[in-house]
Amino acid sequence: MKRFEFPLETVRRWRLEQEGIEELKLRQMLAEKQNLSATKTRIISELAATARQVLGQAFLQSVELESLDSFRLHSRGRVRDLENKERECQIRIVEQRNRVLEARRQFELLDRLRLKALAEWRAAGNKEQEEMAAELFLAKSVRARNRTSGSGQSTRGW
Repeated sequence: MKRFEFPLETVRRWRLEQEGIEELKLRQMLAEKQNLSATKTRIISELAATARQVLGQAFLQSVELESLDSFRLHSRGRVRDLENKERECQIRIVEQRNRVLEARRQFELLDRLRLKALAEWRAAGNKEQEEMAAELFLAKSVRARNRTSGSGQSTRGW
């Protein structure tokens, strides 16, 4: 019996690679969102620590309060920018997840086709072996009958 060959194997492998690429892009986007979130958390922590430090002093000068207010405004602006970037990143993540799912579906479709073709190939191979075994059995039984009938004729002749 000939070796199993799936005619769409090259396309199947390419689809598997595409799925891997799409998953890698998704992981990168998730890492980007995590970095944005970590940066936002760090800025908020720095603002809180600076406010505690400045407001914890026994004597405050107006310049220090102005600087703190300026820093607070700047930090809040950066936090808003980061939150906007996080929302945009989340939208891209949802779109990328859809691309990953589509790539996975396309691969799985070809994989199911391959498994079906493999099952059919195996069934054909089993049928071929059964037919060959039946032919061998018939040939063996015919040979055995011929031997017994040939020896039986010689004993009948006397």
